[in-house]
Parts: sequence; C-alpha cells; structure tokens
Amino acid sequence: MKISGMRGGIGKGPGCANAQLGTRDLDAVMFDLDGTLIDSIPTYFRIAAAMLEAVGLPPAPREAVRAMIKAGVSGFHHLIPEDMADRREELIKECLRAGKEVSARLYPNSVSLVPGVPELFTRLTRAGIRIGIVTSSHAEYIHRKLSPLRDAGLDKLVHTVIVIEDTREMKPSPEPVQVCARRLGAAEGRSVFVGDADVDVLAGKGAGAFTIGVLTGVDDYETLAVHRPDMIVSGVRDLVPLF
Repeated sequence: MKISGMRGGIGKGPGCANAQLGTRDLDAVMFDLDGTLIDSIPTYFRIAAAMLEAVGLPPAPREAVRAMIKAGVSGFHHLIPEDMADRREELIKECLRAGKEVSARLYPNSVSLVPGVPELFTRLTRAGIRIGIVTSSHAEYIHRKLSPLRDAGLDKLVHTVIVIEDTREMKPSPEPVQVCARRLGAAEGRSVFVGDADVDVLAGKGAGAFTIGVLTGVDDYETLAVHRPDMIVSGVRDLVPLF
C-alpha cells in the first residue's frame, strides 16, 4: 500500500494498527530516541529528582519535568521555581553541573530498549528502508544514550543521528526531521517519523512525514491526538506487522 494513500487517519485507541504502511514507496523511517526507542523516561524523572535535591531545590511538578524531558538540557528552566526566577541562570548552571554527575551515576544499566525495536529495525533493514534518529539530546551525551542500541548490535543499522547541534531549531520545528530526511536521501512524502511526544508529532507533520505517535514515553493518547498524527499505537512493537 502506498504511504500517500493513508493520510488523515488516527488510530482509535492504544495499540491501533489497522493498516499496512508497506514499503514500496517508502525511503526512510525516522525515530525519536527517548521514550520511543529506549525506555528512559522513568530514569529521567529519577535523575531530575536527584539533581534538584543535590542543588537544594524543591521537587518539580511532574508537568515541569515532562517539559524538561521534551526540551532536553535547554529545558532546565522549567525546573526552577517561579519565586527563584531572579536566580534562574545561576540555578540552571548548578543544575547542569549536578545533572552530569547524577546522570552518569543513574543512567548506566537503567535504560533498556523498548519492546519491538530489534524486530522492527531488522524488518526495515531487510526491506531496504533507511533508519534515522532525531533527538533533542546534545552531542556530548549521545554515545551514552545510544548504548542500549549498541549493546543489541542495532546501532550499525542506523544510518544517521540528528542531535541538537545539527540544526538551528529543535522540535517542534520540522527542521530536525527535514535534515534527517535529507541525510537519508528520502524524497518528499516517502518517509515516516515516529515519536512519543507532541513535539514529535508537530515536527513530523511539519516536515511532511507520515507521523506516528507511540505511548511508551512522555505524552498520553489524548495529548498526542490533539495534534492529529496519522496513527497512534501503543509502541514500536505494534509497527512490526505493518512493514
């Protein structure tokens, strides 16, 4: 089935996989990393809590931590209480320093692949579909964050990884997805973007990709559905039969 013929549909609920994407007119599939390919979101909540405690700040509301996770390091300002706004820049620097130490301690061995990633990557590769990753992570952290893929021998199946330094704008701007598609040699309308957050849906749709939301990360079904992705599934494991 041609991918262009599937526009406009949203899965009716978690796990919806009611169509076949097919591979005939598909050049590339691009993925967000955290919460999409790797089960890192619970770890980030633990890192945020430990980091704030280390610098003497109160626990942040869950929504603030979610906003920080979506934005990466550049979203640390979400964790600073309003009544400390006059010290925001100073506290952000302290959080950055503490965050590096805390994440180095908590991240290793606490993050695993989301179920279905090996099967999906293998199927895409056999079909000749190129794989890319678009993340809001900084380059200095990407080696560690790709470790679950590397440990499974899947990193060699990834053709390109876009980090925050690769573009002028970050998601929800479509630029990171567009840059990834160009690197993969994907023609317009012949790519898929998969992500767990509203910023992923907005970036994918803005880039003209067939956009799929997954429920293994930071946003729930209702939050994703507001932005009308082409499909919502429980996780990437549900995509394996579609290719």
